[in-house]
Amino acid sequence: MSSQKNAPLKVGVKALEGSAQARKTASVVLESLCGLCSVEDASARLGIAVPRYYVLETRALQGLIEALEPRARGRQQTDESKLAALTRQTVRLERDVRRYQALHRAATRAIGVAPSAPKAAEAKGTKKRRVRRRARAERVVDALRGDVALDTGGDAAPQPAAKETS
Repeated sequence: MSSQKNAPLKVGVKALEGSAQARKTASVVLESLCGLCSVEDASARLGIAVPRYYVLETRALQGLIEALEPRARGRQQTDESKLAALTRQTVRLERDVRRYQALHRAATRAIGVAPSAPKAAEAKGTKKRRVRRRARAERVVDALRGDVALDTGGDAAPQPAAKETS
């Protein structure tokens, strides 16, 4: 059945759609079920074997039963309608966030609290750069290469002075 919006609902024999072969098979199956012809006559009219006729009859009855299953009432949600609802909700929530931010700014001004300044790293949208701690071995190497005093921090015992030999 073609579904057109606001079109009158077709009922009865005029509403039946399908190919000529499908319509002929349906009429022969119904005649056989009514007792107007035998199963052998129906299979001969369709040009198929009796076991194949029973397969077609079962499919026809299953289609009838499936067509008569109760349908969900009301408008059914499609993926597009769900997406549209989520988009509307997102727009509404973003509007609410901006409104609450404005209310917060107005309230802080009204009570005389200085607005909190955003951190420099957050304001720029970049991460704060961490200073890498140097390993103790790197500090020792730098101290040995240059004339930089080595801060042992009490870890090492003082080295004895070299003996002078004469």
